This record gives sequence, structure tokens and C-alpha cells, in this order.
Amino acid sequence: MRGKLVGASIALSLVMGFSPTAYADAEVDCEHLGALAVAAERARKPFLFRTYDQRRLVALTLAECAYRKEADRALSAAIEDPRFARLSVDDQRRTLSAAGSNAWRLDQTQRALELYRRAIATDPGDPDDWYMLSNLERMREDHEAATRSLIHLIEHWPELLDNLDDSHIFQLIYRLEPRSQLRLDLLQALLDANWWRKGQGVSAIWYELALMRMDRGETDAARVAIRRISTPMELVKLRADKRFDAIVDCSASDYDVENAATREVDLYRSLVDTRPDSLELSMYLSYALLTAGRFEEALAYSNRVLASIAEAPADRAPYRDMGYEVWLMNNRAIALRRLGRFDEALLELQRASRYKEGGAGNVSQALNLGSYYTSLGRADEALAAAARAGDDMTGYGRMTQTFVQLRGALLKDDADGTGRALAYLREHRKDAQEIYLDALLVSARLDEAESALLELLASPTERSGVLEWLQIFRVAEPLPEDRAWRARKAELIARKPVQDAVARVGRIGRYDIYGVNEMQ
Repeated sequence: MRGKLVGASIALSLVMGFSPTAYADAEVDCEHLGALAVAAERARKPFLFRTYDQRRLVALTLAECAYRKEADRALSAAIEDPRFARLSVDDQRRTLSAAGSNAWRLDQTQRALELYRRAIATDPGDPDDWYMLSNLERMREDHEAATRSLIHLIEHWPELLDNLDDSHIFQLIYRLEPRSQLRLDLLQALLDANWWRKGQGVSAIWYELALMRMDRGETDAARVAIRRISTPMELVKLRADKRFDAIVDCSASDYDVENAATREVDLYRSLVDTRPDSLELSMYLSYALLTAGRFEEALAYSNRVLASIAEAPADRAPYRDMGYEVWLMNNRAIALRRLGRFDEALLELQRASRYKEGGAGNVSQALNLGSYYTSLGRADEALAAAARAGDDMTGYGRMTQTFVQLRGALLKDDADGTGRALAYLREHRKDAQEIYLDALLVSARLDEAESALLELLASPTERSGVLEWLQIFRVAEPLPEDRAWRARKAELIARKPVQDAVARVGRIGRYDIYGVNEMQ
């Protein structure tokens, strides 16, 4: 922030929006102060202010004014000065924290991490420090340390949960070992803090917690988590898995999947009305409409939202989180495809695939486009779209990309390409077990698919996902290259060993919703 800074306050409010603490009441001209600092540095002369306290306060103000390099040198000098130890605990912590945030802005993550650790060791009473520490530990891929820092924050300041970035929480949850004690501790801390994600709820997280509790025989604790579950797909998973039979009454209205889909539409409509500047909520509403099978509404709603974006002045975005625009386009394509408007769906997905995702190349829509091309039997275009997705993606993304490549190779009768793709999918199946099953089906390897499916059903850690894959949902009329694949899945499920294995651990239900919002 350059220009004029009122209050000369330090930059402690990076992420969570806490009010900064003013160090002076005067209006500070950032440009003038920064110019003085730059000139002093070039001349290799001491800065204008002579006393230690003045120099430290100016260092803090330079950081607030976004003179990063100058602030870094000034803050480092203030911290290394012997007089730093004579400061109050509060002033020491604030200075270390400001130096940490400034180092983070300079992409010096390791140094920022060390400064935040020093700040917390000096005084552990600031939630912003704990949040930044957790983020920096995650950036350094120390997920266990990042989780412990986050748990401390949640337990001591539960009222601040809705100020946190959801993606940080979710990334930690899904990067921890699935059944580890630390993961359980994090999920329980979120439940105890009454996390509702600004009204959206987090049913998928409560399902994970309930499953972990049931696996440990802690029925009462599982029941508490289940009371928070409201989304249709999580209700399907509860109904499908016999581990929950003792505490889930499938005949009760609370577990009615179709009603849950309707309630989810109503929820997101109300949230959008409350926060009309959130494009993320609009995206979730379009997903809810697609799940409920309300395609005309989903199309009309997506059209309206996207039109408001297109018609807005260039300097005044109608939403504060424009990064979700591409997903509204993606969902518009799904609605068009389900309405039988296949060419329009393709054009929309082509447009979406050219948009940026998170400021980088659009991996998700490129892969979705490649998948749609395979369903249409257009192998070369599918392979080109998959290649355009690049190689910077998650393990799940790589499995999706390789599945598109497998289908493209099959369409071209490319035995070598088919073999390479299957080998990769087999080796990395833990990244996406259901994609591996689909790969065996599209390549007509039913016996292998049966063996893999039986193995997954027998695994307590993998069973939930494959039971969901086995459920019968509404589906659109299959595209040309999907018919054989769907027929083979039905044949696989009908096999007696599969039916017997399912009966031992779960059940297959039929639901009047769309279980997967994809282009197939």
C-alpha cells in the first residue's frame, strides 16, 4: 500500500482481517518515507531517524507501506540490535511478526517461518501469528506441524474460524494420513468449534469424522458428527455402508436423499441472496441445481450470472471472487449436454478451457473437454486437450488425464498408447481408485475390474468410495462412446461375487439425483 498511510500501523492483518495497531497518529506519506529509505541505502548512510525506537517504528511503517526490501533491511537491523531484548514482550512479538509477514511477501518462506516461530515463542497470544505459521508450514510441506498449529488456533480462537481460508483447512485434511490420530484431532477440533463454513456446512468433513469414529467403535461420537450431515451425496454414503446401520435409520426423513437435494438448492439460493457478491456461492447453486436434475434452471441461472459478468464495466467486477467464472461456464456446458444440446455444450466447454484457472493454465476444463471429446469419439481432439492440460497437477488430475489418453488410444487402436496408459493407471491407482475401475471397464477387462472391486470392498479405508461408485443415480442419455462402458459396469455389478461382496459390507440403492456432475 503506497501513498498516504494514516496511523503508521504495522502489517499484521495479512489474511484474517484483524485491525492493525497504530504506532502513531500522524498521517504518513509512504512515498516520501520510502524515498528517504531508498536514498539512504544508495548513499550507504544511516537513515534519517537516530534513536533505536524511531528506527524500529520506521521499519514497521516501511513494511506497512509495502517498501519490502527496505523494510526487510530495517526490520532485520532492529531485531539484531541488542536493544531489541529490552523491548516489551508485545513489541518484540509485533516486530518479529511484521518481519515475518514482510519476508513472506518477499517469497522468503523459510525465513518467514523462522520469524513467526520466534514471534510465537515470545508471545503465543496472537491468532494471526498461528495462522501464518500454519500456512508457512504447509508451504514447506510439513503438514503435521501445520495441522498442529491450526488445531491450536481453532481451540483457542474458535470464533475466528470463518475468517480462515477454507482451502488451507481442506488441503491439510486431505494431505494427512486418512486414519491418523492427527487427522482425527483436526476434524474433532473443527466440530467442537461448531464450524459451519459461513452457513454452507461441511458435510463431507463430518462424514469423514463419523467414519473414523465408527471404525474405532466410538458410536456416540459418530452419532454427533452424523447430525451435522445434510448434503445428498454424504447421505447416500451413510445409507450405502453397513458400518452405519446401528445409528442410521434409512427410512427417516433426515436421510431422504432427494429431499436433501431440494434443501441444498434452497440453502444456496438463500446464501446467494445474503451474499450476492460471492461468485463461489453462485457456482455451488448451479451444482445443486444440476444434482437435483433441474437443468433448465441451472442453464438459466448460469446464463444470468455469466451475462452479469460480461456486461459489467471493465473496472468494476460484479463479484469479489471472479476466479469461479470458469466453473459457471463448465456447469452451463453440463446443463446443455443433459438437455441434448451437444454442440452448444462443446462450444461452451471449449471456451471455458481457454480461461485461466487460479492465474495459470486451465487444467480442469482442458481435461473435462478431453473427456467430452472421447465420449463423442473424437480421439485426436481429446488427446490434444489432455496434452494442453500440461503436467502441473495433482495425482487425481494426472489419473484423469491418463484416463483421457487411454480412451483416445483405444479409439485409435493404439496398442502401445493403451498399454502405457493402463500401466500408469494401475501403478497410481491409489490416487483415484474409481478412475482405475472405469479404465478397466472401457478397455473391456471385466475380470480384472472384478478383482479390483472385490479388493476395494474388502478394504475399510477404500470401501466408502467404491460403495458410492456402485450406487445407481440418474444419468443422461449416453453419448456414442459411453454406451459400452456403461453396459460393462452394469454387467460387473450383476456378477454374483460382486453382489455377495457388496451384501457383506453395504448395499446398492437407486436415487433420483445425479451423483456426478460431469459431461458423461
